[in-house]
Amino acid sequence: MSNPMPIVRRLSILPMILLLLTLGCAEQSEEQEKAEPHVRGMITDFELERGQVLIDNKEDGSVDSGPIWISLSKNAELIIEGKTVTASLDEILVGRSAEVWIGGVIAQSYPPQTQAVKMVIH
Repeated sequence: MSNPMPIVRRLSILPMILLLLTLGCAEQSEEQEKAEPHVRGMITDFELERGQVLIDNKEDGSVDSGPIWISLSKNAELIIEGKTVTASLDEILVGRSAEVWIGGVIAQSYPPQTQAVKMVIH
């Protein structure tokens, strides 16, 4: 008969591993909320077919880094004037300022294109 102690030891470690994974994910989520936006600037255009807005991206210090097309990822958070909304992007946003956090790649087209995981429109 095998010794049951190794199984008990393995099972007692499992809750500790789950706790550490949970804490790690929570810290990452908080860091992402505190992080500076990847894109910041004025919305200058809207493209209906792809549901994208064109943002004239300004880096820190108001340095112009060029326009970028932004669409919303599947589970993106869209906040307009402090309220989280479920609406999609549209032409009424042109002329407003936006801050965007991206979670994926930026297509090397001109202008570049990417998807937002969070967009705040002022």
